Amino acid sequence: MTANWTPAERAAFAAKRRQRNVAIGLVLGALVVLFYGITLVRMTPGMQAAKPAAVAAPR
Repeated sequence: MTANWTPAERAAFAAKRRQRNVAIGLVLGALVVLFYGITLVRMTPGMQAAKPAAVAAPR
């Protein structure tokens, strides 16, 4: 099917693909930054009170 495309159609297809790839890259980058930030916040020493308390074993 792509063999019958005109040069203008090929250029339009390539431009649309490029835009989609940039959008996907930005979303993936944002997720990486989000997960990194969450990891840093969870690993800070001041957040120890947020951990659930250990349950004492029955005697």
